[in-house]
Amino acid sequence: MIDRRTFMKSASMMALAAGTGPAQGATESKSVEIDLRRPTGDFPHYWEECAGSDRTAVAFRAQWQQDLARARELTGIKVVRCHGLFDDEMGVCRSIGQSGPQFSFLYIAEVFDKMLELGVKPFVELSFMPLPMASSRNTVFWYKGNTSPPTKMEYWSQLITAFTQFCIKRYGLAEVRKWDFECWNEPDLAFWSGQQSDYFELYKATALAVKAIDQQIRVGGPATSQVAWIPQFLEYCAGNNVPVDFVSTHIYPTDPQDVVFGKANLYPINDVMPRALTQAKDQIRASKLPKLPLLITEWSSQNPAFIGQTLRDCASLTDNMSYWTFSNVFEEGGPATQFYNSTFGLIGQRGVARPSLHAMTLAHKLGGKRLQASDGPVLATQRTDGSRTILGWNLPPTQPRRGLGGGGPFVGGGQRPDPVAQARNEMQGNSMSLTLRFAGLAGNARARVTSIDMLKGSSLPAYQAMGSPEYPTNAEVQKLRDAAVMPAAEEKVIQNGELTIELPPSGLALVEVEK
Repeated sequence: MIDRRTFMKSASMMALAAGTGPAQGATESKSVEIDLRRPTGDFPHYWEECAGSDRTAVAFRAQWQQDLARARELTGIKVVRCHGLFDDEMGVCRSIGQSGPQFSFLYIAEVFDKMLELGVKPFVELSFMPLPMASSRNTVFWYKGNTSPPTKMEYWSQLITAFTQFCIKRYGLAEVRKWDFECWNEPDLAFWSGQQSDYFELYKATALAVKAIDQQIRVGGPATSQVAWIPQFLEYCAGNNVPVDFVSTHIYPTDPQDVVFGKANLYPINDVMPRALTQAKDQIRASKLPKLPLLITEWSSQNPAFIGQTLRDCASLTDNMSYWTFSNVFEEGGPATQFYNSTFGLIGQRGVARPSLHAMTLAHKLGGKRLQASDGPVLATQRTDGSRTILGWNLPPTQPRRGLGGGGPFVGGGQRPDPVAQARNEMQGNSMSLTLRFAGLAGNARARVTSIDMLKGSSLPAYQAMGSPEYPTNAEVQKLRDAAVMPAAEEKVIQNGELTIELPPSGLALVEVEK
């Protein structure tokens, strides 16, 4: 398993979140009791509130726009967060004259217009530093986002003021009040060449500039990696009367646990996400600003079962959990050189779906009310029309790991990967025979069952069958797209209140029970 921290160093990772389990061959049997008569409360689709993207400039590409429209339709994402809004390629500030910085938001207008046209809103990440305003030439990533503090904080304040005024003038105050403005990205890592105190001053200038225009526009931070800096950030804001409307941070399941949790104890990787979110929530409650919402603006996994379990286990712990990323149009480490590559994305190269897209599509079909269920690998819900949907999965147990792991289905490096073999590595473990026992069904009933795993609902077997071409032709790409469609649902009969589904390791299934 490799996480984004390794990607920061090697530019060759995809955040996958299932480790190797017991040897394949055995089948475990599990059963779960589900009461269809007893909703236990609301179940908001918090993971649909936002999805991440590469830098803002890739939004001009046709493939990115097609991927966004598709992800919006299938997974229900509402908002998109991009890096590099103020990068030099966006043309925001090209010079500083006698009267100060000269600004242009022409390209930003084009990107935001397209987002809104496609049915999503921008999550406004305010980064990176335009070169004419930068105090150094320190950069991050292949596209060289400048990471330095401004030469004058006044320049940054002027930029935020002008940009906020532009947004209101173009889109209206009522619309802009629906957006979130986040100061920077992961200032605790290589994205920021200043000190923590410098970032806090940047945040102060940002928040004051936004609020000077309108008090109801939401602004927050610290946008850190590994749920870092939360107590310090809130102490600074409270102690300096700096406005803050939300706390944002990131967590990946393979982040180094001694850093995340600050202790020697290690947890199974499957438990890292909910434990980290619980820790962050506790830190907010213990601060002088205890009611602030928590937004997770980056997380990721390509494993369908891990996605299902994480969405269940993180419910009520965050108001927003933004998947990184919806599209494989992604160049942090440089342009892609392999069709099956190491970068992020629900949708792969040239619009070929990945199983993670199907996992999020199935999750989108869940209802907005939680149903009572006994312990087990399920998430049971009820839709507004009264129909019931149950997500079930087989996530093999994972061992605790100190620091970073290695390996994964899409990891590249110096050699072309064998994506099929690496996907099978994610499927090590026992199969599962999962029996759902329903209370509240009169007689037999029908259900539709849609199942996926790392290879079912994937283009990888088809890619292998066609000889694993280095540069697939247009016809081959279309065959790969066709092979990667969501598998058709199977009609099943729930007999005497019971239904059994078979799940391979890392498999995920959606059961839709008729009304």
